[in-house]
Amino acid sequence: MGNLRKVFAISALAAATVHAQDLRQTIVGCADLECPADGPGSTSDDCTVADTGSFIYVGLTRVPTDNDALSGISWTKGFDVGSSDNKRQFQNTFYLGTPPDLQLNNSTGACAVFLHGASKNLAFPGENSEPAQGTCADAMGSSCVDALVSRARNLVNGYNSGDEKLSVSEVCSRLQEDLEDSNDEACAKISQGHWSNFTSTTLTGEDAPKPITQQQNSSSNCWPIIPKQDDLTLVSKYNYTGGEYASELEKAMFAITPIITVFYSAGDGSLVTETEASLSCIKVVGPARASLSTMDNGSNDHDGSGAMGLSSSQSLFSAALVAVGAAYFIGI
Repeated sequence: MGNLRKVFAISALAAATVHAQDLRQTIVGCADLECPADGPGSTSDDCTVADTGSFIYVGLTRVPTDNDALSGISWTKGFDVGSSDNKRQFQNTFYLGTPPDLQLNNSTGACAVFLHGASKNLAFPGENSEPAQGTCADAMGSSCVDALVSRARNLVNGYNSGDEKLSVSEVCSRLQEDLEDSNDEACAKISQGHWSNFTSTTLTGEDAPKPITQQQNSSSNCWPIIPKQDDLTLVSKYNYTGGEYASELEKAMFAITPIITVFYSAGDGSLVTETEASLSCIKVVGPARASLSTMDNGSNDHDGSGAMGLSSSQSLFSAALVAVGAAYFIGI
């Protein structure tokens, strides 16, 4: 298939001349990310990223920061449905997007904590869960966001204040455990008195996952990041058994996942002088690019935006549900 990432990068350079290209809205999906159609005449998308996953929906959001050295870092989420022991599996895959010139070496500690247990109590404003998007303040309330970010920053500072030298993986593991055990009043409505089902991943250090290589990317038909020359790293997968009803599928597909991202100084040459913590709320969003009638199944977008006709076209969400359900039953 050739090196699609190189092709994507060449086409993107004309449209992205800045370090971190602005997104059209807080979270964008396949309409902006230029996912290809699932097949001729299909109204569903199929975004395959190397051998890490194939997704009918994806979502991309920036990691909020005021630090120019960390500008352009993103989270991408993909959703798919599989099967295990003849039971439906909801599969969520998370990628870290980074500019190619960003050097996240061992001098900068970095962690991601995924608040999976909070998803069931979160929603963005709006009646339709498919295109709904927004900030963590919209979904969780600004007071809860501030409490979680402040707690994460203070915890990491505490870990690094003593004589004991912790590895990045130890810091991330402790951060996950301590956040899950926390109980901020500002978040009581969401945590319902007790957080649960947090996971964490190191983003730097010896145990950190590595970006997808050009060789690995040769099997991709999609690179769900803006700008296209940015790197993507598979950071985490979160799968769980789901029910057979369409309502359960829709709820799982468009669930919001809060992610706490922390950067701290771990040695000389660090990108940060003070610990930085932020909260991103990521979900996959529609409509499917292939469903936008003015884009002719996603093949006639010439301006690089991937969003032609977004405001005037109707999403064929029911067709997407059918496609996902059919893929599940075929896979059994």
